[in-house]
Amino acid sequence: MSKKTINFNSINADSLKYMENFRDARIAIAKEDQRHKEVIKPLRAKLESIHTDRENDLAQGLPMDDVLRKHSTVETEKALRQENELHREILKPLNADLKNTYAFMPEGLYEAYVRKIEQGKRGDFIECIRQFLENIGIEEISQSALCKLSERFSDYLGVTISNSKKLLEEKVFASTMVTSQFNKLFMSIFCDILAQNGIIIVNI
Repeated sequence: MSKKTINFNSINADSLKYMENFRDARIAIAKEDQRHKEVIKPLRAKLESIHTDRENDLAQGLPMDDVLRKHSTVETEKALRQENELHREILKPLNADLKNTYAFMPEGLYEAYVRKIEQGKRGDFIECIRQFLENIGIEEISQSALCKLSERFSDYLGVTISNSKKLLEEKVFASTMVTSQFNKLFMSIFCDILAQNGIIIVNI
């Protein structure tokens, strides 16, 4: 018998693990971004200060070679490169973990989203949401509960600002997200829904 509300507790164990992995990857990426920001900010400030000191000494008439020796940027630039490389290396496996969690998203979900935005056709999108729920073990969903959940996704899924190329070529200021943006946002929305329903816990 179809239920008027969706029983998120019926999510199968494999799918719940994917969602927990998604949650963990997003949190780890956010923490790494914050760590990187805290390290890189003073290095950039130091480099800017060195350039200011150079300009001041040059304005005082000191020879360029003397100024460059006196105010070397070599160590600071090296530290910046090393930190940026470390940040990229730390993010690689985390981003891979994130992408791996998209496994149970149904084929055609992104295309259904594009049709919903560009043509106002919601039927395919609603059907993909049904397929998504079935993929994770939630079955026997009433049409009203399905439509309510689809609308909830629709409230959060929308468009993004057009890049310069799209604006100039297609004369549109807003456009659909690219697949990678959509997948990440879709899973983020669902992660919030599960957290709000007490299915997963977000401890930071």
